[in-house]
Amino acid sequence: MKLLLVDDHPLVRAGVVAALQSLGAPELILEASDGIAAMDCLAQHPDVDAVLMDLRMAGMAGMALLEQLKRHYPLLPSLVLSSSEDPADVRRVLKAGARGYCPKSASPATLLAALTLVLGGEIYVPPLMAMAPEASPAEPSLSGLTPRQREVLQELCNSKSNKEIARELGMEEKTVKGHVSAIFKALGVVHRLQAVEAARAAGLVSQTMSY
Repeated sequence: MKLLLVDDHPLVRAGVVAALQSLGAPELILEASDGIAAMDCLAQHPDVDAVLMDLRMAGMAGMALLEQLKRHYPLLPSLVLSSSEDPADVRRVLKAGARGYCPKSASPATLLAALTLVLGGEIYVPPLMAMAPEASPAEPSLSGLTPRQREVLQELCNSKSNKEIARELGMEEKTVKGHVSAIFKALGVVHRLQAVEAARAAGLVSQTMSY
């Protein structure tokens, strides 16, 4: 695994690197001090597997970097590591394209688990969201989904992983990831359970399936 770590505090970067390496992964960690340096680094290292980034930085900050990643590296997973534990920040970065959000108060083992989940094509949502009040989403609708994305949504309601959905529907796993992201955007949600609940509440999928 090759990881790009983006944070404007050298001591924070050093601590994260030491914590992850103490657990045996990743093999190589590149470092950047802000979004501009991160984009330069990615241009030189196109084989980076994931980006671990702070939200609030001097220079190009987290939200701007997420926008650049979405535009230039849409398949590259990113995990936000931030001192903020505001649920609104979690929703904001996930809707902007991040694959996960890990508070800096989390343990090294939790951070590595979140990275592993994100690298596997899943979305990591921190436990703090379990107690957070739900945002007021837009009315769920299938109007913005393609027929293929509707099939993927049905499989999500069967609690299928991206790999299982790819095998079931005969497509590449990275294609499934793209469809899942589109479904989240259309339903105004940030993770799978919310997608299933929103789709069922609006009568968009079969109620006979078990989650």
